[in-house]
Amino acid sequence: MIDLSELRLGNYILHKAGVRILPVKATFQHFDIQAKGFSKDIFPIGLKPDMLQKCGFIENIKYYLYPEGREFVLTLPVMGNNKNEIYAYINTNKESYARATVNDLVISNHFYNLHQLQNLYYALVGKELDVKL
Repeated sequence: MIDLSELRLGNYILHKAGVRILPVKATFQHFDIQAKGFSKDIFPIGLKPDMLQKCGFIENIKYYLYPEGREFVLTLPVMGNNKNEIYAYINTNKESYARATVNDLVISNHFYNLHQLQNLYYALVGKELDVKL
């Protein structure tokens, strides 16, 4: 289940419709579903390797834990001389999370879901993250 207060219109989520669970963009209908108390049918999309690559992340094959642990990097198109990136990690226990950095200094808490990545990207860059589902 997902807290719909974290969502913006256009965020990708998993929606259970009957016996199928499909990735969809959040719409006004999803907010209406929450208001009616049926938000148990809406789930977040985790940050897995295939999803990260669909968002434009590049895998760092020189990562010191590779291949058991994996690191992915997305460079943000932000003006200025700073190095703005989002790093995502798949730990050896298969836990996945991401965090934002500026000049290799961590500036965000860990986040675990695609809609959180989309919201952070929008806040930092000012445009939607291109997700190729």
